[in-house]
Amino acid sequence: MIASIMLTATQARSKAQNDLTIFNEVRSIESAILTASAAGSYNITLSTTTMTTSATYANVWKGVVADRAKEIQMASIIKYFTDLGYSIERRSNSTTGTTFDWQVYW
Repeated sequence: MIASIMLTATQARSKAQNDLTIFNEVRSIESAILTASAAGSYNITLSTTTMTTSATYANVWKGVVADRAKEIQMASIIKYFTDLGYSIERRSNSTTGTTFDWQVYW
């Protein structure tokens, strides 16, 4: 019997959504970095991205909710920017109390 390596339609949709979420998050952060660096800044605080506006992502980060996919997505963002030489961390959003902000330094 030959093992299938083909994704099911459900798996393909899930993979595409995860990849798109990471792509959009990276692009949002990169855009903010470019804008800030052009203005002479050396750091940004982001609270308006897909991940930072979601209480679900914050709860996964805080360990309140278990969601391996979201953990991996956030870890991918951190790894991407760390590999480029940036310092990036999550901090609780003091305004909402239910979400987090990305803090990026260079």
